[in-house]
Amino acid sequence: KDKADLDKYGWIIFSLLMMAFLAKDMINGCKLIYFSSKVSTIGARIRYFIGGMCLCSITLFALYVSTVYNRAIATSNTDIIVNSVIVLFIMEIDEYIFAALEASN
Repeated sequence: KDKADLDKYGWIIFSLLMMAFLAKDMINGCKLIYFSSKVSTIGARIRYFIGGMCLCSITLFALYVSTVYNRAIATSNTDIIVNSVIVLFIMEIDEYIFAALEASN
């Protein structure tokens, strides 16, 4: 495919979008891993560590998949931005559902 309309500015905007939306989950995952060393009981340590590793892994996997997807599909700066927003919206659906369930209780 001809990717003449896709330049470094599209990738910079993609990177900024991904950092803005995924930084929260990455920071929270790192905090959980850090707090796993501060908790006194072994069961809580294991839960914090596994939870933090899962959150960091899912966040990094989402970044990887988004990058691979956009490298394969995007042909212009507009495509890369639209694809990024769609992927990030799909990733946020679980938080919206959780907030709705939490509000109903």
